[in-house]
Amino acid sequence: MLYRNDIFLLDGTRVRLLSVNAATDVAWVLSLDEPCSMPESLPYSEIQDLPGEQSDDVSLLKPSPAQVRRLEAAWDRLAPLLEAHGEALYAAVGRKALITAYAKQVGCSPTTIYQALRRYWRHGQTKQALMPDCHRCGRPRAKGSDDVTITAGRGRKPLQGSIYQVTGQDENSFHQVIRREYLKDGRKTAVDAYTVLLAERFCYIDGNGGKFLLPPGERPSMRQFRRFLKAHYDIETRLRSREGDKDFEREHRKVLGTYLADCEGVGHYYEIDATIADVYLVASEDPTKIIGKPTIYTVVDRKSSLIVGVYCGLEHASWLGARQAILSITEDKRALCERYGVAYDPADWPAHGVFPQAFVGDRGEMISKASNKLVDGLGITIINPPSQRPDWKPVVECGFRQLHSQMRPIAPAYDPPSNAMRRRGKHYEKDASLTLAAFGNLLLNAVIAHNRKEMPGYQLSNRELLDEVSPAPVALWEHGIRTRSGVLTRYSEATVRFALLPDADAVVTEKGIEFKGCFYSSPEAISEKWFERARVTRFKARVSYDPRLADSIYIHPLSGTGAPFVATLSERSREYRGLSFGEVAYYESLRAAVRQEADHSRLQNSIDYHAAVAPTLAAAKKKRKAMGKKVSRSARRSDTVEARSAERTLERQQLAAIQGGKPTTAPSPATGPTAVPLRPSTSPPGQGKAASTLDPKFDSIYQQMLQ
Repeated sequence: MLYRNDIFLLDGTRVRLLSVNAATDVAWVLSLDEPCSMPESLPYSEIQDLPGEQSDDVSLLKPSPAQVRRLEAAWDRLAPLLEAHGEALYAAVGRKALITAYAKQVGCSPTTIYQALRRYWRHGQTKQALMPDCHRCGRPRAKGSDDVTITAGRGRKPLQGSIYQVTGQDENSFHQVIRREYLKDGRKTAVDAYTVLLAERFCYIDGNGGKFLLPPGERPSMRQFRRFLKAHYDIETRLRSREGDKDFEREHRKVLGTYLADCEGVGHYYEIDATIADVYLVASEDPTKIIGKPTIYTVVDRKSSLIVGVYCGLEHASWLGARQAILSITEDKRALCERYGVAYDPADWPAHGVFPQAFVGDRGEMISKASNKLVDGLGITIINPPSQRPDWKPVVECGFRQLHSQMRPIAPAYDPPSNAMRRRGKHYEKDASLTLAAFGNLLLNAVIAHNRKEMPGYQLSNRELLDEVSPAPVALWEHGIRTRSGVLTRYSEATVRFALLPDADAVVTEKGIEFKGCFYSSPEAISEKWFERARVTRFKARVSYDPRLADSIYIHPLSGTGAPFVATLSERSREYRGLSFGEVAYYESLRAAVRQEADHSRLQNSIDYHAAVAPTLAAAKKKRKAMGKKVSRSARRSDTVEARSAERTLERQQLAAIQGGKPTTAPSPATGPTAVPLRPSTSPPGQGKAASTLDPKFDSIYQQMLQ
């Protein structure tokens, strides 16, 4: 169904319905796609079922005083004609005479009345339809031409020269230079881009080949360039292109919401992050040695800003430090305070052992595979915000600044980050005197003070206002936990520690439980005869370990059920006590290098041996071949005993001769040594033990010599 002033399509043309007379089935319409169209009549029954849309031609923008004046003048001129004749002006018959007579009456041209009347019909037949379109004013660019000036003679009169008129071709040059020079590099200013524009488009080459800038009036001014830049590129486009989307979202985006918008209450989100403390520390054994700055991890509840976990140590920002901070949620707070010499009050730790529904952390340690332990072991969700977006975890980020503001005035050797950027900055490290334990005392007291301190800018909910809740983290937590206690979960320290440790497979051998180059043993494994079974067939066991210390590991039961038991280093790996698994891996790599070098040396030694004996073997084989006719094996072994005895005699003559001394006078033939005849062997050929070949009277003397 069509209504008055509705717009509908008729044969592909946009048409407005001006008026309908149902009795006569006449509808007056006006074509909107033809600029000089006039009303036409159509049978209403043919168009009444066509789909139409309501048109809103009234501008919602506040008109300028000039627009209002022109509107009132046009309405005062047209209103009497509409009141006198109304719909009679739709018909072409008599319309020209009415308009001509009325124009003469009011003192204007008929063309002016036609223009106002046509505008009135086209824009909804209301007074506001006569509002002038000032945004369409100005000299338009000719279609398909880049040389027509855009400014059309406008502009501030310069001190000298004429006003440069920006053309369509100049617009294209502006766009190219802005996109290439200004938007792609945040270091370049609008002046730099303007300079490049002048160098490329508004210089001339003289006869000597020199390049010179055109004088003012023949080139666009900096003011014209800057106005074009701001008119065609809004502030968001400029900032996003020059600084990047992440920097824009972090530094320049609109802030209409709040970080508590999706937070259901205390314990819903815990934010975790690390920072480097701005304090230099010294070694506990030798205060003259500086050990650098410690790492601080904090776990903060988003709703109440309560610090529920903290870690201070020398571990770098990694899963090791994050795991220790998460473990501190369940750590015995009395023992923690006693370790750092801080007074213990249970009221300062109301969230002891309470774990959240989700952890919000960086895309570093919390996005690693190790953090899956929180999901698998404790059923907690891990949320990783986009990189370079600290505003997604604002509570923990601001908490670092608050902790530093408390320590800055009193901590010796406090080195502010701004000092690193100063020329010839001060050497605050010369005042270093705090050990890690002393700094822990300072940090823990700062955490307790933060949890007790009221937050003036905190926006309390209506319920908290009615209950007169103090805007302090401890008070906010205690008030919020009354409605959230059934949703949150509390874990023991042993459960959390075991759930957070990484696990891997170890091999049970007869030498012990081998894991990462170390051998472990435990009473449980001994009682279950693991190592005796391993002498037959080795098998695997699942273990959990702390990478920071190799002294002991958790052994999972082989059945998969039951509590794990602890295994310690055996005597075979006693040299690894007190070391981390990283250090063990380093020593094992050294051992592997030694073994590799030993294998190489052994093979080289074998090759040298074969090379050394090769000539001897070749000579022996050659001599054997030179004997001529072959002799059977039995014939060669028939005289083994006699041949062995003769060979032994030669060996004794070579090895047993005593050298040195003075030679004596040669004996006479009568008194000289007597040759001892050899007696024939009494052993049959081939017998293993040879009989003595000496005369019996010399046997006893020979045996004494041998002894």
